[in-house]
Amino acid sequence: MSYEVFAQKWRPQNFRDVVGQAHVTATLQNQIRSERLGHAYLFWGPRGTGKTTVARLFAKAVNCLNATEETDLGPVKSGEPCNNCDACETITQGSSFDVIEMDAASNRGIDTIRDLRENVKLSPAAYRYKIYIIDEVHMLTPEGFNALLKTLEEPPNHVIFIMATTEHSQIPKTIISRCQDFDFRHLTPEQIISRLQLIADDENITLEKEVLPLITRHSEGCLRDAENLLERLVTSAGSQLTLENVEETLGLGSSSLLHRLTEAIIDRNLTEGLVTLNQLSTQGMDITKCLQQLIAYFRDLRILAIDSQLEDHIQSPKSEVSALKAKAEKVSVERSSRIIKILMHANREIKEYGFAQLQLENALIQIHSIHDAIQLDDVVNKLIAIEQKISSSNSESEAISQVAIPNTPIVPPIEVRPPVEVESNLPVTQELESSVESSISPERDIPPSEPTPEHAQSPIELNSENITEIWNQVKAGLPRYLALGAFEGANATLNGEDRIKITCHHASFSLVDEEVKQYVKKQFTERTKKQFHVEYVISEESPQPDKNTATPESEVTTTPLMRKRQAEEDKDIRSVLNELDARILETNI
Repeated sequence: MSYEVFAQKWRPQNFRDVVGQAHVTATLQNQIRSERLGHAYLFWGPRGTGKTTVARLFAKAVNCLNATEETDLGPVKSGEPCNNCDACETITQGSSFDVIEMDAASNRGIDTIRDLRENVKLSPAAYRYKIYIIDEVHMLTPEGFNALLKTLEEPPNHVIFIMATTEHSQIPKTIISRCQDFDFRHLTPEQIISRLQLIADDENITLEKEVLPLITRHSEGCLRDAENLLERLVTSAGSQLTLENVEETLGLGSSSLLHRLTEAIIDRNLTEGLVTLNQLSTQGMDITKCLQQLIAYFRDLRILAIDSQLEDHIQSPKSEVSALKAKAEKVSVERSSRIIKILMHANREIKEYGFAQLQLENALIQIHSIHDAIQLDDVVNKLIAIEQKISSSNSESEAISQVAIPNTPIVPPIEVRPPVEVESNLPVTQELESSVESSISPERDIPPSEPTPEHAQSPIELNSENITEIWNQVKAGLPRYLALGAFEGANATLNGEDRIKITCHHASFSLVDEEVKQYVKKQFTERTKKQFHVEYVISEESPQPDKNTATPESEVTTTPLMRKRQAEEDKDIRSVLNELDARILETNI
């Protein structure tokens, strides 16, 4: 006899052997016993959960010649195929003319359905019912479905249709309404492990304790996938399956290394996480599969962090529940959700751009920077403290007016935005300046400067003795809306015959833009009737208020850009902005 793969050899031959679909098999057996059979059935659900197998069992049971069992009240219908009569044997072998299996993926046109519609009129060749099993029925064309409608609604009494699909949403409602609908569900890890253990015992396969849970996780609730995976491992590694050779065969990360990686993520140990990831890559592990394991792991942690009683809803085996619960106490629901989101984003980036190790490294760095979410009460208290600071700063207006950039910032309104993932190459300074551009314009337009009669009649010869006086005049003539405070404590010196060097403090140098520079150069030109090259340098010394150019209190003003930067430099406001993931758009004070 030729070799049979596990999925075929261990295919259930009775309803009682079907794993995890008792809600379907019990109903079908009751219909067989009571002889209240439907004329059309629709089996739908995930792959590898027993749809086609149950359809064949149903075909055997309704045509079985010995479907009875002895009871105290005499023989009654058992609802199970006997697997010994001629009908059961021919249907099991797939040689019965009364059980026709069709693949709708390759027979999806209207011509095939027309032939089927003509053939259903013929009586069964040998048994009681003619059964049509149409697999992947969602692949039929709209014309094929339309041609099937009438026959499906009123077939001959000797015909039963059983349709199977993994895409219930693609089946027309007109078809669904003519069928009895049965949903097949994913199997639990315990059900799959129990079945695999039965196969392993019968096939003399020796397994380490952790092997079956690992196979189960990778089967994703599909028994057929689990059986095929077990057979692949036996073929590759032999009948002695250890955790090490299973991980090597499947290209998975070492369990100890993955355990270290998850510990590093939970404990915020970025160095350990990057070292462990490099070790996984060095051992030739599939980084994508490691990433998928991490996603599944933190999904289980999040469920247990929500409620420790939800252990029945996790994918990890029961033997790991106690350890997971202990770790779930260290990770909040919000943080685990952010971790999952970052890992899923990395998985998507790997599929699109490649560089698996680099993408996962980036994900680990982002995860390390996650801060636990703050409570709303804490945010409100922070805002109240800021409001109180605003009130106290407004009451000290006299002190504020004496310097261009005060110690107590003028707090602007803050726009709070929800955290979003944005990728931008826009420099920070460019973004800040563009965000306030509308609030500064049109005042930014510099009015033409009209030289005084003194300027026109007698040009001044600039030298080292009068450069300070001329520089003070230039600063005094600087419009108040044009970056007032940019030259607070700045000095001007001659650097050769046609070069002027202006030394500014580093804190205010950022306010000196091209518009201000052009204005200063123009003022020197108007007063001296000579073109000078003006260069700007930064001084690390603290600026001193310029007494010669002190502005009266009533005339002191600040630009929106100044107020915006003052607010951003305040440590209290900056902490709130970081916690809320917000930024200042404009100032109105």
